[in-house]
Amino acid sequence: MRLPAALVTVALALCTDAALAASKSPPPQFSPEEAHVGCMHTDLRPCMITLGSALMFDMNVVAPQIARRNELEVNGKTAYRTIVISATAPGRPVDRADIILTLASPAPNDTVIKSEVWLPHDPEVAHTPSEYDRTLMFDAVAPLLGNRCPSLDRTTLYRFFENTIKPREVVKVDQQQKSGFFQHVVETADAVGLPFCGVQFSFHRHAEWDTSAQNPEKRALKLATFIDLE
Repeated sequence: MRLPAALVTVALALCTDAALAASKSPPPQFSPEEAHVGCMHTDLRPCMITLGSALMFDMNVVAPQIARRNELEVNGKTAYRTIVISATAPGRPVDRADIILTLASPAPNDTVIKSEVWLPHDPEVAHTPSEYDRTLMFDAVAPLLGNRCPSLDRTTLYRFFENTIKPREVVKVDQQQKSGFFQHVVETADAVGLPFCGVQFSFHRHAEWDTSAQNPEKRALKLATFIDLE
């Protein structure tokens, strides 16, 4: 479900020592500026306000992760520094992008230092705006960047990916002989650390499949693509 940003703020408050006070108070207000702050190198609270204003996700799943973000493991180190958000975009209720926020260490520190976006469709084969739209790339990346790139539009992001990311991908292929005539192929493509809107933008693609000389069709294809911002 999509949550109003005020409710996201309440959920954050409920994960702190101010929970009791927040539960007895009206929902906190937020400004339009707060709804567009973004996440990169930003505190978790405005980050969640921005994501809650732009995307739809289940806060019942996210809130427990926020609540345990400062817990320590038995050796005194921070146990949980990531928050995973499975989100949909307005008008696209089926496709989901998984956003992974990494918080600074050691705790307590709520600064988001890295974000990953696991895409529902492969942008490698996208060329038109509608094909890129299916990947939810803009829907997820734009709120993560927030006011670092206030005038960012879909065309600008898609052209950056098409004309800057794709030509700089480093592709590696590993072929392993399996039983009989089949080979197991692992193909990776990485474009790392390219500057965009004040962050380092990287793209990673990992594909695996079985094939043979007699039947070159890709069998049992497994594919994952994600963007990371630092």
